[in-house]
Amino acid sequence: MIMNNLIKVLKTSKILIPVFIISLFLGIFLFFYIPKTMEDGIIKNIVEHSKNSVERLQMEREYYTEAVVDDVKKYAPNLSFDYEHKGIDGKIPFPTTTVHDLSEMYSQRSKVKFYLYSNYPFLNRKERVLTAFQKKAISEVEKAEDGMFYQKDIIDGKEVLRVAIADYMVLPGCVSCHNTHKLKDWEFDWKLGDKRGVLEIVTPMDIALGDMKKARNKIVVTSLGLMILLVIYYAFILLRRENELYEENKELSVNLEVLFEDFGKYVISSKTDLKGIIIYASRKFCEISGYKEEELIGSNHNIIRHLDTPKETFKNMWTNIKENKTWTGEVKNRKKNGEFYWTYAVISPLYNNEGLKIGYSSIRHNITDKKKIEEFNLTLEQKVVEEVEKNRQKDQQILEQSRLAQMGEMISMIAHQWRQPLSAISSTSAGINLKAKLNKLDNDVAIDLSDKISQYSQHLSLTIDDFREFFKSNKEKKDTTYDNLIKSVLNIVESSIINQNINLIKKLNSKDTLHTYENEVKQVVLNLIKNAEDILLEKEIKNPQITIETQNNILTISDNAGGISEDIMDKIFDPYFSTKIKKDGTGLGLYMSKTIIEEHCGGKLSVSNDTDGAVFKITLGVNNG
Repeated sequence: MIMNNLIKVLKTSKILIPVFIISLFLGIFLFFYIPKTMEDGIIKNIVEHSKNSVERLQMEREYYTEAVVDDVKKYAPNLSFDYEHKGIDGKIPFPTTTVHDLSEMYSQRSKVKFYLYSNYPFLNRKERVLTAFQKKAISEVEKAEDGMFYQKDIIDGKEVLRVAIADYMVLPGCVSCHNTHKLKDWEFDWKLGDKRGVLEIVTPMDIALGDMKKARNKIVVTSLGLMILLVIYYAFILLRRENELYEENKELSVNLEVLFEDFGKYVISSKTDLKGIIIYASRKFCEISGYKEEELIGSNHNIIRHLDTPKETFKNMWTNIKENKTWTGEVKNRKKNGEFYWTYAVISPLYNNEGLKIGYSSIRHNITDKKKIEEFNLTLEQKVVEEVEKNRQKDQQILEQSRLAQMGEMISMIAHQWRQPLSAISSTSAGINLKAKLNKLDNDVAIDLSDKISQYSQHLSLTIDDFREFFKSNKEKKDTTYDNLIKSVLNIVESSIINQNINLIKKLNSKDTLHTYENEVKQVVLNLIKNAEDILLEKEIKNPQITIETQNNILTISDNAGGISEDIMDKIFDPYFSTKIKKDGTGLGLYMSKTIIEEHCGGKLSVSNDTDGAVFKITLGVNNG
């Protein structure tokens, strides 16, 4: 069973089959590559040994020439040199003969054969016939720069390596001998460095090659064995992994089924062919559109198109997906019952396994609530604008009412200021009448009394001018100073404050020029002073006082009435909020005062307590131009 599974894995595996084939080719490669590599090494080694042997022969010849031949000629002239030396008749060998003799001796004592031959033999060797290889060796050595040539050959049925190495004229004695010898058979003269022949060394390779092939076979067999074991090992691993993958695949298939079920349940998805005919519709798509699956399948996707969606939207969509691009956008769709819903759609081309486009896939997200919120925000923005306008009109009404109420208070103050001048005018008029009746009205008295009446009348006229100027409506900002503002206010209210026995302290230190709505600021200052007056009288403060102080662009109005309670400090600027015992006060409220300073005049109105009482601070912009 296991073996059958292994064979099955071997046949079907996309990994093991290539590994097996590679192993096979590797074995074949090693089978031929190892012998070639080892043979190259053997040849290289034989060549080196051959060169060493030739050098040794040449050194022996050179020694014989210099150490023996020269001494014989000098000290034993009766000895002669000949090829037939053999130690008799007083003959000794020529140097070249020693090479022949040594070559023959070496060849007899070892398996390596030594040969010396040339294209220019002496006459005594004229009958020698060169073999085809020897002729080739002489030719190749002549051409070779290193004077060497080697070749594999078969001799007596055994593989050998034949190495031919050039034999050079290296000694003057050798050159002289070859040029003067009576047995020479050439017409030219030799020179030092000429190649005069070839020393050939024939080395058997059969034993080395046999050992090499045995080593090769062991390596190849061992390598193939290891590779087969590796293949079997990987086969077991793959077989086990295949079983694991089979189980994982089963689990994955179940998970995919659940995932696909959930996908259809929660995702608005559909697929169409190239003409837009629906070929798949998710459960969520059916649910939100109100159509059954069988009603959607086979229908054109425009079955849910809403007339409110511009045609340009669909034109742009088709242009993109036909060009194999993905289109995204918001689309208003129509339900089966005529209602609508909004989706954010992602539509992209659909391809088969061959890469051919077969249709389009759409995944959509329900954004109906989002669109409703956007629509609500648009209407809300309009409602906010409307409410702001209503509040502005309401504030304007409150401001007008406050002005009318303040006007009433000012009329009361004017009446209070007029009372003394009118009384004085009445008294002066009665004095004139009495003196006239008693005939005691002379010119000087008449002029004096009439001047007084005139002064009182001018005072009344100035009071009316201040009143009219105070309530004149300003449409544009103008340059002024705190001194001018306070002076104008005090012309109206100062006599009332003094008559109430309230000490009015003025610390006017500002020289800055203000650019603001003058009369509106006056009304706020008047309101703050009157509020201070009212709280001082309401609490019956002993030694009451109101302090007006300016410094740069800041005006502060404070009293010594004990301050504002901390629990209502953050409420005093709220509309309709009042701290007065009598809630029917009709003055300009703190809410409108803050509105005038901060919204109309671009300044700031704030309140705090000090050790004596409340401190109201007005900060206005300065005209630096």
